[in-house]
Amino acid sequence: MTDIIIPDKRINIVMDISQYDTFRTCESKYFKRYIRNKHTAERAVPLDRGTLIHLAAETYYELLKKNTPYQDAVNAALSAVRTAGTISTDLDIDDILNVIDVMEEYFDFWRVADQGFQIIDVEKPFMYLLHEAEDWRLYLSGKIDLVISDNQYTNLPMDHKSYSRSYPTGRMSNQFKNYVNALNSNFLVVNKIGLQKTVKAHEKFKRVPLTYDHIYLQQWKRNVIATIDHYVQCAADEYWPMNETSCDKYNRQCEYYEVCDSSGEKAAEYKLMTMFIDGEPWDVTKNLKKTSEAILELKESNE
Repeated sequence: MTDIIIPDKRINIVMDISQYDTFRTCESKYFKRYIRNKHTAERAVPLDRGTLIHLAAETYYELLKKNTPYQDAVNAALSAVRTAGTISTDLDIDDILNVIDVMEEYFDFWRVADQGFQIIDVEKPFMYLLHEAEDWRLYLSGKIDLVISDNQYTNLPMDHKSYSRSYPTGRMSNQFKNYVNALNSNFLVVNKIGLQKTVKAHEKFKRVPLTYDHIYLQQWKRNVIATIDHYVQCAADEYWPMNETSCDKYNRQCEYYEVCDSSGEKAAEYKLMTMFIDGEPWDVTKNLKKTSEAILELKESNE
């Protein structure tokens, strides 16, 4: 007797957290940005201070992983920032110099602590199966800035967060939950890097530990599953409802506000076609590349 093989017709859904958070914010916004690939005509700034912070940290920790002497690693990291700054005319020279000063101070402040790390991975990409339902599978992807082990933790994820104004650090972030779930870890450290010029080092460089227990992560997983069930229904119905509570947040209008503020689908479609340009389809694998690789691609595209 021959076994009958039934084809698996489940939908494979691959998302990163930026997509997931956008869908949670507003289904219609997700549709316009990630399915229609409509973007503002304004030229995006390809490099910012946050990108340069990540480049410096990537360079530094990659070299420490190879047992490169401290000062050589620092010099290479700061040199990488200077070189990257020449790629884009959108960057102000004062911003570049500020990042260099901040990171030099940061490296010195954490020098002793960092020497005690066993660096496991730098900008570690991942993609894993979160859940299989009857008609779909969800794979979540991401990239963790730093994974270390020390005398307290094993396989500990660290996330670099640069900031100009102090803010409370909580564990509700979907990004953080995705990281610990991917690594099967119960802990994460938010590595806060302040860009202020007049604040003392111990006040602007802080490593905030967060704890995630099994019950907490199961709650998150159930929430994600319910969200994806809704996502699949939106796709099946070809209807992506507006969430009006997200039209105007933090004194900033959604970029699609004028489109949604239309009488009828024809008017909305006209605005979407005339006010926005077609962008490249979203590719989660691009966000899995190291910062240095993304900057190199930018440089090559500008040449």
